[in-house]
Amino acid sequence: MPTDQQYKISASSLNLRSEPIVAPRTLVATLPHGHPVTKLDEANDANWWRISTALQGASVEGFVNRNYLTLASDFTEPPSQRGIRDVHLQTNDRILRSQTGGRAFPLNEDGRPRRDGTTAADRAGQLGDIINWLRVDQSRRYLPVGGTTFCNIYAYDYCYLAGVYLPRVWWTRNAIATLASGGQVSPQYGTTVTELNANSIYNWFEEFGANFGWLRTFDLTVLQDAANAGKVCIINGQRTDLNRPGHICPVVPEVQSHAAVRRGGAVTTPLQSQAGASNFRYGGRVWWTGAQFRRFAFWVHG
Repeated sequence: MPTDQQYKISASSLNLRSEPIVAPRTLVATLPHGHPVTKLDEANDANWWRISTALQGASVEGFVNRNYLTLASDFTEPPSQRGIRDVHLQTNDRILRSQTGGRAFPLNEDGRPRRDGTTAADRAGQLGDIINWLRVDQSRRYLPVGGTTFCNIYAYDYCYLAGVYLPRVWWTRNAIATLASGGQVSPQYGTTVTELNANSIYNWFEEFGANFGWLRTFDLTVLQDAANAGKVCIINGQRTDLNRPGHICPVVPEVQSHAAVRRGGAVTTPLQSQAGASNFRYGGRVWWTGAQFRRFAFWVHG
């Protein structure tokens, strides 16, 4: 078949791989339904094609199973996302770091820091102020309770104080349909909005992230450099078993006492801040390549 033809993903999602082999080490990204790709050539295995695409602002090449591609001219486009806006639950109660309740709401403590600097250095410093103010290693809001962890709560609070939208709750399907058609919807817990965990945030990033300023990168050095420049950066992993928790954590600006791990100048382990089974302000390891995660992504808010 001819190359350089335009196709779209016909499956609910399709894995992009570095080689035409199904193995954890070959997974590059997961392409969503309807995503456009360009066929470059065929692999030795007739079921695989090498393709190129732009994914959340980044150009990438790899291999996909050709059986889940449809010619772009034959594809039915998904519904419009116009009118879909960000959403936060609001309350007149105080929502504090010291509380274990109210985790569906944003923090409204007096004196909470913001990221509003005019230079990259200022904004990076303010992200450090947010980390130290949230005190993820001490605040009851984030400490694990039994087998329950709160990585999504911490990532949400970090983004909220930094002035970047990451959903803690998100619109239901019916609410999205109403908003997309120009209707008005107010946030009502369990009716028009529902809580998102780390697994479902992954789906949100792929479907809606670009609408809210998120760009995907596949390069850890680019990710760390963006954080050092005061941008909000996230790593998100979705579990293979969706009944078990995924993970999400910020990649944060390097400071004098904590740095990313580099090899030959390239970042191999970015500096992270997280809530989870263990909570730390600065640290991290390469956790997202484990077999328990079926897909992962690196995100930068531009």
